[in-house]
Amino acid sequence: MLKFGTVTAINPKNARARVQFADDNVTSFWLAILQKKTYKDKFYSILSVGEQVACLMDENSEEGVILGSIYTSEDIPKNESDNEFAVNFEDATYINANKETHTLTLSFPNIHIIGNITHEGTLDNTAGINSESNITSLADVIDKKSSMQDMRDIYNSHKHTGNMGSPTSTPDKGM
Repeated sequence: MLKFGTVTAINPKNARARVQFADDNVTSFWLAILQKKTYKDKFYSILSVGEQVACLMDENSEEGVILGSIYTSEDIPKNESDNEFAVNFEDATYINANKETHTLTLSFPNIHIIGNITHEGTLDNTAGINSESNITSLADVIDKKSSMQDMRDIYNSHKHTGNMGSPTSTPDKGM
């Protein structure tokens, strides 16, 4: 039978929770929290104490599973579009995929990516780039004044006069 209630305790290690049911005020035994995948690929999402949930229970409300959480009139969705997939966290960080604009937005103060990144398109950056390794480009590197190739063309073709062990003059071309 379908029952509704409030999560009263969680066990993050085993992905289980206890639920106090609204209809009879009875608290369940530890119930499994339904996940998308649990065999080879692992999906994990734990509920919060106080979260409203729907449960599928046996006739005695002794065995069952938590099907998922539900919105209430006090706890409403942050997104209201049928074009978005969104995960909004308590600390105001979020993930949003918009099907209409084809935009993925990650809003976190720090993002840690392990592995190689292949990017096609323009990369716009509003802050600095820090690297602990070499930066390699297969094309010219350009700043607001000139390009690396322009600097090579000037440096490689400039001439000095008076190279007999004494100081030389400044190059005849500036960078």
